Amino acid sequence: MSYLILSNKYKFNAISNIFNVYSMNYYYKYDIIINMVVEVDEICRNKFRAVGAIAVLVIAIFGIFFLFYQQREKKNTAMKLRLFFSDMTQTMQYSMNINGPPGEWGLHGGYKNVDSLNNYLVNYLRISENCINQSGKCFTDINYKNLKKQDTDVNLSKLPSVRLNNGISLAFETISSCKTKDKICVLVYSDLNGEKPPNIFGKDLFVFTIINSQAAAFMPYNLSISPEDLSKDETYGCNKSAKIPMYCSGLLYTKNWSIDSKYPW
Repeated sequence: MSYLILSNKYKFNAISNIFNVYSMNYYYKYDIIINMVVEVDEICRNKFRAVGAIAVLVIAIFGIFFLFYQQREKKNTAMKLRLFFSDMTQTMQYSMNINGPPGEWGLHGGYKNVDSLNNYLVNYLRISENCINQSGKCFTDINYKNLKKQDTDVNLSKLPSVRLNNGISLAFETISSCKTKDKICVLVYSDLNGEKPPNIFGKDLFVFTIINSQAAAFMPYNLSISPEDLSKDETYGCNKSAKIPMYCSGLLYTKNWSIDSKYPW
């Protein structure tokens, strides 16, 4: 009897040992698997961190590039406007020295005045293309946008126009017969890069005027109002809420043709 008990005890111990060994092997293998999962997870996390860091770096580079590009565009626009205004002022003065003030040019409001514009202005400009007698050539048949990139009702393709040697396109709209002193005779729409985009008031399209004046016959549009009104007027002011921001040339004139951080670019 005691032999059987002893024998069973040995069997039980043997089974226990086998079970313990199996359990140890199982947990050892389980630990290995867990460690492998943790290592894989850490590798994946590191990769995701690296991808995230690269994405942030790329975004930062694009952001810096965009700011640099925007700043360069502002400087180029300001420089072009300054040179354009200077050239047109000299051209107007030269024509007036020969032909008298615009009030003597035979302009008639509401008409294209092709002959008058050709004889008294265009002939004194350095142009690459004369579209005074044609439509839709120096200007594309599109509606220009405001600073919110919404379409306005301004389409310049049907107006007498020219393209200068420097790529600037000019369209002329005669709004009065120009007999009264200091009265606006002609609106001059100046697109600094011709038919190319963005075709937006205050970015590449600016409005000037020909005035019946012996002293200052070429000036930005409606310069007689205050700088605050030039900036904040709800209809024509140089701001992103204005329907047709035609006063941007006047606003920049008051800032000595400088586009600062407050400008609604």
